[in-house]
Amino acid sequence: MKGIIGTLALALLAGCATPTMNEMRNEEPRQVLHSKKAAKVIADCVQREWQEMPVFEGKSGATQEPGKKGGYTVATVGEAYFVDIHPDASGSVAKYYASTYRWIARKHLNALKGCL
Repeated sequence: MKGIIGTLALALLAGCATPTMNEMRNEEPRQVLHSKKAAKVIADCVQREWQEMPVFEGKSGATQEPGKKGGYTVATVGEAYFVDIHPDASGSVAKYYASTYRWIARKHLNALKGCL
């Protein structure tokens, strides 16, 4: 009986796992946004906004890293929400990825839009 309950618990938890950043990149981004600002300016702004964003009983937190193909990636702690920012001919392009469609995804997207 304990084995069955344990197996069911693992199966339920597996369905709740957040996809990795690379798995999310294999899908279309939630939104693609353009800006005339430099990629670094946008990345710094997004990181600052996401770090200070109140979520539940704490702050979201965010990290910034060099992007895989240039530019920058800003991600929340846990990497459930992130944006890849690259320079383009007219300024920058930001590709926003989110593991859910919940209110928190919209909150991160709105903060990103405010940095453009």
